[in-house]
Amino acid sequence: MRIFITGETGYISNRLYANLCLKQENYSINKKSIRNESLNRLDFTDMDIVIHTAALVHKKESKYSKDLYFDINVALTKELALKAKREKVKQFIFISTMAVFGNQEGCINSGSSIEPVTFYGQSKLVAEEAIKELEDEHFKVAIVRPPMVYGPNCPGNYTLLSKLSKKTPIFPLVENERSMIFIDNLIELIYQLIQNEESGIFHPQDPQYINTSSMVREISEVHGKSIYFSVFAGKVLKKLIGHKGLYQKVFSDLYYAKELSSYKDNSYQKYNLKQAITITEREQ
Repeated sequence: MRIFITGETGYISNRLYANLCLKQENYSINKKSIRNESLNRLDFTDMDIVIHTAALVHKKESKYSKDLYFDINVALTKELALKAKREKVKQFIFISTMAVFGNQEGCINSGSSIEPVTFYGQSKLVAEEAIKELEDEHFKVAIVRPPMVYGPNCPGNYTLLSKLSKKTPIFPLVENERSMIFIDNLIELIYQLIQNEESGIFHPQDPQYINTSSMVREISEVHGKSIYFSVFAGKVLKKLIGHKGLYQKVFSDLYYAKELSSYKDNSYQKYNLKQAITITEREQ
């Protein structure tokens, strides 16, 4: 099996490359940045699968134009998929995002509206639509919409929570539910999509919904640290900044319905929260 992964320095691409190399000796894997590389110089004629992880993401959108997001996340994706199809690649796996659902709260299910509000979410949705139009019996397209991805040395909010968990003696007790996915669970899903030659849209998540306070507790326990979780602090925090974006990203409810993330026997969900946090913190 010959696989090309886009994204030379990305978090998902690096972990994916390392794990796929370990999973199958008969995989031949090439990983490369396409941002500064002319697609004309890439040769997919011997490739079976292209996994497109590269994107413009984790940027303050006020500093980046909508055109830049669409140039990188849409135009480049479509050009890559067209090239893959022309050169007889059998499967194109596209890493999209939960952000295509926009600013919804609570449960996202099969009837939820798709209304992205950020340039990132909008560009990912347009890219999805563009590559789905290319699909046929010889060119399978699998679209993966992960929620927040966490794991060893990951970017984003998990790192902030991890640092806070090691320092603070008190943390707000908030009863929320969020979909997240441990990086190795995401990679296992991608591996199964390859093995099963899948097409379609997939919404993976960890086997249980994540409660922010519980995640902080698990992190602190790995490091042998005790934290007091305060109901009062949780209420004060919500009153003071409950309307702020940071609170919404960390403490609000946002999760996929279980049936939406179901895939075969759900064996891609190899690690539960405790196992994932232990692996993450010990590899930091």
